[in-house]
Amino acid sequence: MAALISSQRYTAEVRRLCADAVPSGVVVAPEPGSAVEHDFLLLRPHRSSHDALSPQVRRVGDHDLLVRFRNRDEQLVFEFWTNSFTGTPTSDDRSVDLLERYCAEQFPGTLRRFRTRIRRAVPSAADFSASLQQTYVQDGTRMVDVTVTCTQGGDVLAQAWATYALPD
Repeated sequence: MAALISSQRYTAEVRRLCADAVPSGVVVAPEPGSAVEHDFLLLRPHRSSHDALSPQVRRVGDHDLLVRFRNRDEQLVFEFWTNSFTGTPTSDDRSVDLLERYCAEQFPGTLRRFRTRIRRAVPSAADFSASLQQTYVQDGTRMVDVTVTCTQGGDVLAQAWATYALPD
């Protein structure tokens, strides 16, 4: 349960920061028939409340939005890429939260990267399965990559790929 407490707030926090940073009226939608995708890169998840972040918002074509947040020292803290952004909460955000919560309940550690592909909104009663892909050491930190799949009635609704820094 400690992982849930330490990681659950990160993607929601990044989405909130993006909603504040992206100019009003900027909307990005996936190509017709494509899944909604989000990629959260959390390089410095243990920041203090006094850290001032400066956002850099870049729209790439008609279907991509990249938002980077840097601290006072110009170090990259968070990066968020998506092919779907409305600036307001959506059912896809709820699906991301459910996937993140399931990952955090299964794997201890601090979330460092979280990528999702949402084909259809994830209901609370959906079936989740997780698999460990690999463990490794990066810059002296033990890391784990995992995959989570959400299904209902045999149909894949959503998938997530997560990277966690494991506790010592």
